Amino acid sequence: MPTVKGSDGANLHYAVHDYTDRWRKANTMILIHGFARSGDFWFGMIPYLARFYRVICPDLRGLGKSLPLADPANAISIDAYIGDIEAVADHAGAENFHLVGEAIGGAITLIFAAERPRRVRTLSVLAPAVWANDWIRNAYAVGYPSWVEAIRALGVEGWVRKSNTLARFPAGFDPAFMDWYAREVGKADVEVVAAMVNFAGAVNAKPYLDKIAAPVLALYPTGSNISSADQEAALRECIASVRVTHLDSPSAMLGMLQPAACASQILNFSAAEDGIVCRE
Repeated sequence: MPTVKGSDGANLHYAVHDYTDRWRKANTMILIHGFARSGDFWFGMIPYLARFYRVICPDLRGLGKSLPLADPANAISIDAYIGDIEAVADHAGAENFHLVGEAIGGAITLIFAAERPRRVRTLSVLAPAVWANDWIRNAYAVGYPSWVEAIRALGVEGWVRKSNTLARFPAGFDPAFMDWYAREVGKADVEVVAAMVNFAGAVNAKPYLDKIAAPVLALYPTGSNISSADQEAALRECIASVRVTHLDSPSAMLGMLQPAACASQILNFSAAEDGIVCRE
């Protein structure tokens, strides 16, 4: 699996999934995961996307195989994340590409598309956190004085188990999956996750929206406390070319709850820009 250094020397790991026709030069699609996860969490969508696009799944700095991160509190910032996406794209030879982001990765990719317009062909965001609302800050504290204090007290895995059904997944969802998800996210370093909490609590993509030139697809669940109606309204009002689509789900983790539906929407949207058909 390829690795590259960020501008500050941070280790960046990414995986490449490419099952496109060998006699064609497929365009690239870069997928940016959400809070405390890694590129591995796109597993449900990759089989659909990688048949038609060269799919690149980075692990955000300090997470997954992008280890170690010596000083997470100072190393995690929007400038660092923007630089990391560019570093991965450059290393993979992708001058321009389709970009996909989920949850906090949605905020990161919205800002990237605004700041690096020439590199983004289309942007697709899944339940994007355009900004952190008060519900997120309060609910994810799970009874502790703050979100960070909850993670430090419970550990990452313990916090995930306690917060999983607040917005990510519906109550009663497959217990084996929920256990796997908690164990996998629980591998993340607590200091990295704490630094991501501070980043997620402060980041606000709204001031960047009117700078986005690429066509944007926003996929939202029909019900979730994470992504509110005012955030959807901001996308519609501020982005020059945007399509907002709702998938029937009470929870936010659309890429895992409905991977085929998400992939189909993203493929059709990206392919329209490329003038191709993603269907066999």
